[in-house]
Amino acid sequence: MILSQLNIYSQIYDSSDLYFEEAKKNIAENNFAKAAKMSWRGLQISPNDLDLKILLGRSNLQLGKYDTARYVLKQVYERRRKDIDVLQYLVNLEETTKRYSDAICFVNELLEITPYSRGWWLKKINIYKEMGNFQEAERALKRLYQIYPNDTEIGRAYNDVMIGDGYEAIRNKKYDEANQIYKTIIDNNPSNKEAYQGIIANEMMKGSKENALQFTERALLELKDDLSLVEKKIGLLVELGRHGEAITYIRSLDRAKFPTVYSKTLPYVMQETAVFSQYNDSYTVYKKIAEEGGGGEAMDIVINTALGKGYYIDAEYFLKKVLSRNPDNKKYLIKQMQLYKAMLDTENYNKAVLNLHEKFPDDTDITYAYNKLMYDTAKDYILGKQYDKALPILNDLVSSPDFTKEAEQQIYSILLEQEKFDEATDQIDKLIELDPENPDYLVRKSTLYQKMQMFDDALTITRDLEAKYPLEKKYTDLYVSQVEEYATFLMREEKFQQVLPIVEDGLTRQNNNKTLLDIAINASSAIPDYQKGINYSLSALSFYPGNKNFKLKLSNMYTLNKDYDKSVAILDSLKKIYIYDRKIKDALAEVLFFKGKNFEDEGLADEAIKSYDSAYYLNPKDDGSLQRLINLYITNKPNEEALEFINKKLKKTPNDNFLRYKKGVVFELMKEYDSAYYYQKYRVIDNPYEKQEWNIALETLRAEQLRNIIGITYAKATSDSLPFSTSLAGLTFNRKYEKNTYGAVVNYAARRLGVGVQPGINFSRILNKTMYADVGVLVGTQFFPKFILYGNAYKEFKKGYDAQAGLRFSRLQDDTNFISLLLGGGRTWQDIVVSSKLNLMTDSDFFYFNLMAQTRINVNTRQDKVTVTISGGSAPFDNQLPEGQAVFLNFSNVSVGAGYHYNISPRTILAIDGTWTNFQSNTFSEGAFAFVNQYNLAFTIITKF
Repeated sequence: MILSQLNIYSQIYDSSDLYFEEAKKNIAENNFAKAAKMSWRGLQISPNDLDLKILLGRSNLQLGKYDTARYVLKQVYERRRKDIDVLQYLVNLEETTKRYSDAICFVNELLEITPYSRGWWLKKINIYKEMGNFQEAERALKRLYQIYPNDTEIGRAYNDVMIGDGYEAIRNKKYDEANQIYKTIIDNNPSNKEAYQGIIANEMMKGSKENALQFTERALLELKDDLSLVEKKIGLLVELGRHGEAITYIRSLDRAKFPTVYSKTLPYVMQETAVFSQYNDSYTVYKKIAEEGGGGEAMDIVINTALGKGYYIDAEYFLKKVLSRNPDNKKYLIKQMQLYKAMLDTENYNKAVLNLHEKFPDDTDITYAYNKLMYDTAKDYILGKQYDKALPILNDLVSSPDFTKEAEQQIYSILLEQEKFDEATDQIDKLIELDPENPDYLVRKSTLYQKMQMFDDALTITRDLEAKYPLEKKYTDLYVSQVEEYATFLMREEKFQQVLPIVEDGLTRQNNNKTLLDIAINASSAIPDYQKGINYSLSALSFYPGNKNFKLKLSNMYTLNKDYDKSVAILDSLKKIYIYDRKIKDALAEVLFFKGKNFEDEGLADEAIKSYDSAYYLNPKDDGSLQRLINLYITNKPNEEALEFINKKLKKTPNDNFLRYKKGVVFELMKEYDSAYYYQKYRVIDNPYEKQEWNIALETLRAEQLRNIIGITYAKATSDSLPFSTSLAGLTFNRKYEKNTYGAVVNYAARRLGVGVQPGINFSRILNKTMYADVGVLVGTQFFPKFILYGNAYKEFKKGYDAQAGLRFSRLQDDTNFISLLLGGGRTWQDIVVSSKLNLMTDSDFFYFNLMAQTRINVNTRQDKVTVTISGGSAPFDNQLPEGQAVFLNFSNVSVGAGYHYNISPRTILAIDGTWTNFQSNTFSEGAFAFVNQYNLAFTIITKF
């Protein structure tokens, strides 16, 4: 165990960054002792590293070394006044050590940075409570509630404080103040029972029992099953002498929920009613008169008194009595309707209204009550989304002057909800006709057009409202919000050219609108107008200088405008602030990638390599940078240097298949085919067809490892001008070694005059990476030169260029000697090779020349080739029979040819070549010149083993 601890604490690094990473890891693992040790060691290397000091202070705080933690963290605080993490640690430290005043100071600084932080406000309140400063705690709580009025926890705490304030106000006889406090609590929390009890008690102390009753009834709307409030209402009704109303209310209660009210309270109220009635003789007298069938005046007095004082049982009884004698009496039917309304008997009230309207349809008051009932019914249907039932009622109400406007508004809301926008447009026009000066209707029309994506019409209406009501900020705000939605719509529709004029219109009203500035930048990028995008980004940053998003957008605009250095400068500054922000590092890597690509397009390979390498360092997942970097190394650096670079990358990511594949490509260029085959096998291809083709390419590489090559040729020459036909066969064998190749050849010709044989040997050697040479000798019998001695050198240059130079000495059977100089050059593209050769030849008496041009084209993935050849000069060029046509050396000619080389397999090639030579001769025309056509056709098969 001791040795293990020694190993842990003996870690030594030469970089403060490594100590930082180790300390951060230790903190994540709650190993604060080790974290303190690692951060302290890092500070020995970089004494001014504030990030290390933060980790040291945090570790000591957790370890309970408060003085050390305070000393270190305050050093950071002096340099980074706005560092939220440091301030947080200092708050916790000072609170823990009970230095509350300092803790409050640091909390206040945090609230300056994040003024709406719920957590820091609560921390401030708790610290004040720990200090015993409850007055400041309450003040802070009230401020917090203003910020978060919908927060349940804060609201509960706020209400508790306000309840206490209410009690204090009552105690000090500040009744109006107490009322205001309780009303505020009730507005914020309509179900707060303590607030209702407080305001009821306050009204009782003021002597206002009627108000107390009103607040009790309001409380019961929210707390309908609360026994204490039920008892309070009954008690107040009794105290107000409204005994009948109290009895009616009791009987409206659910007996199962309030058994004690029925068993105890009701008998008490009944008794009080009897006592009270003894002192109301006139009412009692009129009741007796009405009961005994007295005149209509007594009945009217009883019914009116009962209704006025809430004696609903009496009122109901006498109304039924009088209506039984005269059921269609309009006056008493109306009073019965009013009774049901007072008793909150909705069902009977509605029946009474309908019955009255049916009997007296022309009565104004009854019609109004009926229309009000219909209107409320329609609203209930709307709440239940039963629009088909609501619409007929509302259409009928449109004709009623008292409900025209309200009905039209409800119809509009239904059409809007049903998204029947065309009908809604007609409906809002009706409302505008009803009240042309009402700006709310114009706002509704504008927002309707907005929903219909008729943004120009919407903006026109809102713009007119702005002009008419210049002091009303809400119309400007509406206009800008519509511009935001319009611009977003145009962006989504990719109508980028139309976006900027709309956005600029909005910015004239709110030039610091984040959303519009963001859209303007995006639209400028899409058009594209990168300079305009840069200007918008700079404008946004003038309002929000620390905004990371706008800085990233400005960087992107500079990149698109190819101002790469400015883009890199912005991202570098962001990287210093947001050290661990992956997004910023990736953005910087992307800019460096495009910078490298630009260098590459300009042919600046070294600069491109540096940019790609930096991009890959910042974002190792960026395959594009790595691929271009490796490809540039392969195409622009020596093979050994490219191989060394790839090996360095493979040390970091040894299983990277792309790097292994490219390593194989370099080996192929170095002609080390066994290694090339081994590494190129790691290439990853998902497409099955491409994978099949790639397997063929791999087999071709494997074939390049084979050392033996054998070739068999058969050629036939004919003429349409002379009775001439001849054939030639050849066999070649080559053996390859690392740098040397040894070969042997034998050609055979049979004609009427006999048989000719031409054996020979040759040797070739790779001299260096870009140069090789070959030499050879051939000897022959009849039809062939006696012997040929030749040598050639070949040189490769950059960008696919190559050159050839050679000498040849030939002696014919008649001992005529020829010396030839061969000069050639070519250029290779991906699938095309173009070459040209100049052959200069002399026999000491005459001088001959021949110029040849040839194109070879790869026509498919098997690397099959089509060749096209053309030559001209005084000596014929024949690729297949260069030694057999010496007899024609003194004739001017033109030759064209074509061939196809078919790869039967990666090891075997079948080639078919043909040439047509036209030359001028007097040998066959008894001294007269004649044009002769000669046709050569050759078949060659070459295989490796």
